[in-house]
Amino acid sequence: MECLGCRIANGIEPDLDPETAHAVMDASQKVTALLKSLYKPDGIRICADGGKFNDLTHYHMHVVPRYEGDGLAWSEPLHPDGAETRLNETKAKILKALSEV
Repeated sequence: MECLGCRIANGIEPDLDPETAHAVMDASQKVTALLKSLYKPDGIRICADGGKFNDLTHYHMHVVPRYEGDGLAWSEPLHPDGAETRLNETKAKILKALSEV
């Protein structure tokens, strides 16, 4: 098994350590620059899903060129929970947790 993602998924390698995570982000920046140069997109979406939303069972990152009107959308939740009304509370909770790290 040569693929790092496959090796992680099969328990041969540990999950991402900080050094590897930084290398993945550095690579995404390089791919972003390349895509911008080659295809002149209006923007780039960089994302990774985890937990139940990671259907490949190993860490991977998407680097997607975006164009105005391309139809690719970040949709609203099917079951809104009013999170937009709790932004100050959410901010305070995150800042408190960060201060404890």
